[in-house]
Amino acid sequence: MNRVEVPLHERIIFALDLANPAEALQLVDQLADHIRFFKVGLQLFFAGGWPVVEYIVAKGCKVMLDLKLYDIPTTVRLAVQQFADRGITFTTVHGYGPVVEAALAADTGVRILAVTVLTSFGSEQLQELNYTGTVDDLVVQRAGAALRLGCHGLVCSAREAALLRSRFGEKGVIVTPGIRPVGSEPGDQQRTATPGQAIINGADYLVIGRPIRDADNREQYIAALQREIANALSPEPQ
Repeated sequence: MNRVEVPLHERIIFALDLANPAEALQLVDQLADHIRFFKVGLQLFFAGGWPVVEYIVAKGCKVMLDLKLYDIPTTVRLAVQQFADRGITFTTVHGYGPVVEAALAADTGVRILAVTVLTSFGSEQLQELNYTGTVDDLVVQRAGAALRLGCHGLVCSAREAALLRSRFGEKGVIVTPGIRPVGSEPGDQQRTATPGQAIINGADYLVIGRPIRDADNREQYIAALQREIANALSPEPQ
């Protein structure tokens, strides 16, 4: 299949899931020679604001601003307009049609990713919402609607990546959180996969945080992850 051309050092998006901006930026300094894409989520953005984003961009790295916006369409559009000229590559919104449409209408050049269903979400949560379908049903429904609106990509689990590639082909990039290399604890993620499995299933970018942060030797660990990704991308696995 035709894959999105992405440099290997950008395939991993390192999740800066920290409350301390100084600690987060220290990690950027330590990892920027090996990883060139960083995720800034709600916790860090509220703690450090735009200076965190500006620091990462100034290092020549890319930023995924993961705020998962969900509000009335006008508010979402005006919020995304604030991202113009900030150097952000991706930002996330909940995969509800009017929200996706509003984010796209901001037309800032930032690529919009629709979050289908959170990877911490399971069948019990669906039952609480009185949703009669499965998690897969909801993922396909939201992904299809977002892609029809022109959304640039999707955020979904590795297992769902395979489902969406089978339904929608190579339309849109897929960013996959919940990546846990062999031997890693799942943490608060319910739908996890190894890096190789996620790439084979059709993911283009992998969000990885805790396993890298907790590694005894981060450089060696990242190199091993990148070898696994390269092997999964190879037409003849090595």
